Amino acid sequence: MVDDRWHAIADKIRATDPHLNLGQKLCAVGVEVLGATAVSIALVFNHAYSPVSASSELATLLDEEQFALGNGPTFDAQNAAGPVIIEDTHAHRASHKWPAFTPVAAKHNIHGVFAFPLRVGTAYLGVLTAYRHSPGQPSAQQYADGLILASLATAELVRHQAGVTSPELADIFEPGLYDQSALQIAAGMVAESLNCPIVVALVRIRARAFSDDKPVSEIARAIVAREIVLEK
Repeated sequence: MVDDRWHAIADKIRATDPHLNLGQKLCAVGVEVLGATAVSIALVFNHAYSPVSASSELATLLDEEQFALGNGPTFDAQNAAGPVIIEDTHAHRASHKWPAFTPVAAKHNIHGVFAFPLRVGTAYLGVLTAYRHSPGQPSAQQYADGLILASLATAELVRHQAGVTSPELADIFEPGLYDQSALQIAAGMVAESLNCPIVVALVRIRARAFSDDKPVSEIARAIVAREIVLEK
């Protein structure tokens, strides 16, 4: 259940070094739950990159390289409808799509990259990126955890830009963020089962909500709980 994962992530954040700010804690937890070598959170506006938090200098360096080159999964994720995933930076598909970035990744022994866009509605604020030494797709659990961390990072990014001190952890688990994360997780599940793009999956979920005359968030939670299965 997605709410169980929210509580699990919250417990991990609480157990992280209390001297770190929330952004740094999110990156540290991201390293753990995403099986990552390094994790970053960046503010992006009109292709202008500004680092916010990172688990290490390597994450910041790899972010900066992509925006300097104008090429890479983090660069693409700033305007993406869903996460941008590189299963293996050494694969032909990756080198063909990101010819400038993949040599940089190889130099630092990075094989896998998961870039999660940070959004409020249709507004794109930044990107949370996980870099891994090992290749491979994220597991279903890692994908879900990445979306939860991205939702929390979005809330922190908004507060960071507004100059607001981070609240108690309980206050950032707002219903709106929960619904947004559930929708993204449901979209990932539908996209995988129907072998379709995330955007198409979101359309299918909204169409089902319209057909059932129910809120999209309710349908999304039912899909995550496997109470509803969308078929081709």
